[in-house]
Amino acid sequence: MNKKLVILISLLIFSFACTGLQENYNMVKCKYDLVKVEPADFNINTISMNVAISIQNTSRTTAAAIKRFDGNFYVNDNSVSEIVFKDVRVEPGETKTAKSTLEIPINKLGKTLTGLVSMGSVSVDYQVRGTMYFETPLGDIPFPVTIYQSKKF
Repeated sequence: MNKKLVILISLLIFSFACTGLQENYNMVKCKYDLVKVEPADFNINTISMNVAISIQNTSRTTAAAIKRFDGNFYVNDNSVSEIVFKDVRVEPGETKTAKSTLEIPINKLGKTLTGLVSMGSVSVDYQVRGTMYFETPLGDIPFPVTIYQSKKF
């Protein structure tokens, strides 16, 4: 009787681990889009930017899960701020928006914008580059991600 109980509990634990691994794998297959980058507030030293990333789960049967995302936010290939998301779960066939407010030092953004004005450019390229981490029974697994958006003014 005890042997059957141990086997049953082991099978249950294994099935939960497999489901968790499938959710992590689905996050790698998701479609990502930088859907919103807009100023929120500013002062003499910093500007706050609202950033939203759309995550579309293409699986029809299994949720997608990410433990955390650590990355950098770039304006025209210049890193201006760090960006972090934690504990994102997207149900099968759905889209979820992960949001973050960034505090960008004016001196970092100012150099980039001054360069645009001097070149006569009317477009800004935004990028989010970083690493997603998936939780597994063997530890966290990293996966690199790059998301782009270009705006013309």
